[in-house]
Amino acid sequence: MTNTDLELLAPAGKWDVLESVAQAGADAVYAGGKRFNMRMLRPDFNFSDWELKKAVDYLHEQGKHFYVTVNNLYYEDEMAELKDYLYYLQEIKVDGLIIQDLATAALHQELGLTVPMHASVQMNIGSSSAVDFLESLGFSRVILSKNLTLKEIEVIHQKTSLGLEFFIHGDMCVSHTGHCLFSSLIAGESGNRGRCRKPCRWKYQLELGSKSLPFGYYLAHKDLCLYPYLRELIQAGVTSFKIEGRMRDADYLGFLVRTYRQALDRFMENPDDYQTDPEAMHKLQENRIRDFTCGELFGPIELDSIGVDGTREPKFPTAPVKVVALGLQDFTPQTIATQTIPEIVVKVGDMEGLQKLARQPVSYFILGLEKMQPGNRGWTWPELVNAMEYCQEQGLSFVVETPRIVMEKDMPIIQSYLDRLEGYSCQAVMVNDLGTLQEARERGYILFGGPGLNISNTRAGQLLRDQGLVRFTASQEASFGDLLALLDSDLVVDLIVHGPQCALITDLCLLKAAAGDTERPCSVHCGEDGAFLCDELGQYYEIRSDEYCRNYVFLPQPLSLYNFLPILTKAQVNGLRIEGQYMTPQELEAVVNIYQEGLNQLSRGEWDIEPYQRLLSQYPKGITSGWFAGRNSL
Repeated sequence: MTNTDLELLAPAGKWDVLESVAQAGADAVYAGGKRFNMRMLRPDFNFSDWELKKAVDYLHEQGKHFYVTVNNLYYEDEMAELKDYLYYLQEIKVDGLIIQDLATAALHQELGLTVPMHASVQMNIGSSSAVDFLESLGFSRVILSKNLTLKEIEVIHQKTSLGLEFFIHGDMCVSHTGHCLFSSLIAGESGNRGRCRKPCRWKYQLELGSKSLPFGYYLAHKDLCLYPYLRELIQAGVTSFKIEGRMRDADYLGFLVRTYRQALDRFMENPDDYQTDPEAMHKLQENRIRDFTCGELFGPIELDSIGVDGTREPKFPTAPVKVVALGLQDFTPQTIATQTIPEIVVKVGDMEGLQKLARQPVSYFILGLEKMQPGNRGWTWPELVNAMEYCQEQGLSFVVETPRIVMEKDMPIIQSYLDRLEGYSCQAVMVNDLGTLQEARERGYILFGGPGLNISNTRAGQLLRDQGLVRFTASQEASFGDLLALLDSDLVVDLIVHGPQCALITDLCLLKAAAGDTERPCSVHCGEDGAFLCDELGQYYEIRSDEYCRNYVFLPQPLSLYNFLPILTKAQVNGLRIEGQYMTPQELEAVVNIYQEGLNQLSRGEWDIEPYQRLLSQYPKGITSGWFAGRNSL
């Protein structure tokens, strides 16, 4: 890398903003069209097709670049229009496409496009292995996960020749990017579709055992400001420095761009003597929206990176949503013709649960490589070995599922697991991120795709099938129509039908914050005490922690799609996945029996309410079909 390779990349949501940031010194501008991008809540923002062409010409005349965000997850009925849009962007000579959905990469290849592909931050690219995978697909740049540390960025840079882009200023989400389903699952408005209702900006109480902290904004991340660390980022290998804020105005963004432009220019003129300008930093503080944090550049965030008091939190016009519990009225008697019956797939978190289901007609068991608290759920390596040996002795099919989040610092552990798994007869390795996919594929494993891959259309599924995946778990955000399309394309598809719903995954340890106890080891609190966020409607969101202190926040009620078994059977879903890793062995056995009884009824052309009544009685605090029914007009 040379100093002249450094790029200052600015956002624009309107024409006056584009002019402002260009005149302030941005080397490149990124923007979205009126379709297919992550900022769809405000129709007055984003560029028309004609404005996109005008922007390309305007910036090219100044020797600057223009990148277009095509960074949503897409559904089946959008593929034809998306093709036309990609053609148009190539024709007007944009300099890059910012992509989240692998379907866009598949269409890019199919159409023979030459415009460079940049992997969106929404992909949550956090490892050099994931970068390698994207390079094999033809990507030329990756926008790295905001959750990476400086050291991890440096390691990734040393292992790749692709351009590395990193956010240096602006709004931050407390969740791992692309893995926040909170808005989608609770309100039917997907953050992966540019329509986030921002439940992370709602007020909650934070409870741990008998301790309770008052209402505050415990998920409201402060804004990122890496102005003091530009030298370190350059030395780590970042070449494009990205400012967030496509909904911000011209004056604010022009000020930010000028400030960072002056700093980068000073560095390029004399890197050896470069120092942060304290006056410029003072002006950034004076003009801030929220208070600042350096994010995870030097390690996981703690509560001091959260604007708990809300004094600088911009108002956003949404409020908590009531999760509607299912009742007897939700059961619909039907006359059902005999169908091919789906398989039952169960994720299990302890040996007793596995043993209780050993004689049940479970197609395959999922053994996850996470150890979760409270409740000591999941498997250490010795426990996993015992479970795999038990499955082999009993003739049970099983797959080993890797974690939802794998960053560069986690990859050596994952690689070690993958190396050691070669001695056991697992049916497949189920992967949830592109880096682990790359590592498992290199080792020759049969590959299944977990829910973390968020497959919602056939083109993404087919691309991954071409890369070696033989079975998928459908996106929890997919509609029934999207599910039908996946099945009609001959993909082998499982659907999560029952279990706790993870709304977001964060590196913020809420349990540590709630404990407020620095004397005892952190693990004491997550091992002994239940932790919850409670919203202003009195709903409790359980918090669990993995062995790396990542926190997983779950919706107030478990998902149950039992009532949809007739249509899922008719659609010929391959597998019905039950998330049983957090259930007691007794609860898990009861739930599997109820679903199996329902399938047995359907195989006889019957559909009786009695198993459903037992399911409701199993959950006195309620179960919900969430927005699955709302997304599906049947």
